[in-house]
Amino acid sequence: MQVSTKVLETMGDKTEEDRIKPLQILLLRMVVTSIALVVYMYYNRRTIPYVPFGNPAVRGWLILRGIFGFIGVFGMYYSLMYLTISDAVLISFMAPSFTIISAWLVLHESISPIECMGSALSLSGVILIVRPTFIFGAANDSGNSDSTFNHDPAGRCIAIVFALFGAMSLSGVYIVIRFIGDRAHAIMNVNYFSFVTGVVSFFGILVIPGFKFQKIDNFKGLNLFLLIGICGFIHQLLLSMGIQRVTKASKGSLMSYTQLIYAIFWDVIIWGKWPNVFSIIGMILIIGSTITVIKMKEKLSERQSEYIELQETD
Repeated sequence: MQVSTKVLETMGDKTEEDRIKPLQILLLRMVVTSIALVVYMYYNRRTIPYVPFGNPAVRGWLILRGIFGFIGVFGMYYSLMYLTISDAVLISFMAPSFTIISAWLVLHESISPIECMGSALSLSGVILIVRPTFIFGAANDSGNSDSTFNHDPAGRCIAIVFALFGAMSLSGVYIVIRFIGDRAHAIMNVNYFSFVTGVVSFFGILVIPGFKFQKIDNFKGLNLFLLIGICGFIHQLLLSMGIQRVTKASKGSLMSYTQLIYAIFWDVIIWGKWPNVFSIIGMILIIGSTITVIKMKEKLSERQSEYIELQETD
């Protein structure tokens, strides 16, 4: 999905102004996803309650899930205009750290100094990926001067900010879905995400001058849009089902780390872009600290459960 988006946003020799923008990709993706959703919901309407709008008791929360989802996916898609896929995916891996903090604030799950330290290390990893010029000096990417990778420092910095806001919003998605629980079918989370994202993207294209609708004049572009829509539907459905079934909000995002393997693979195969030393160190900090924190939190929870069981047997 990210690969198709990157190709669409950097395809051909068009100027940056005339290239396909994230809102157009999101709008067309949601059209395909919505068609798949309608077919899926009505085909399975006997097992999916309250088709097509979901349980009235949680519709407000479903709308909020859609808003968080839009910010999250827009942050990712915007960052792909300036970053490699692996760097954009790495920054999205801040979501588990934000989820731990959000779960502590909203769901009142416990938080420890180790988790705070892990979040700080993850942020350090993001700084290594961003490589701000006031710390690292001017960037040197002479080996990758093609138009596929935008080397404008200001644009790259803005892309990083959008990516971080996207990661924060993804943590909001995890928290809201966990809060809704089984009061709404998993497909309803995808339905509201698609609807809200589609509506916001449509009006964004109309209102924002720099995001005007671009004509798709080749078969390759149409195929990429179709692929994004199908993959987006499958991804959101499985993500919602997975989050609803985990026992901890922070575990819901852990499996997403496998994305990095594919991201690096496609960066190398399609664009010949290997991650540099700073990105590799940032990768180790973000993934290593987050996995360590989650595993230590699981062990602590197990010990607490064992202690409670021992107290009850005495």
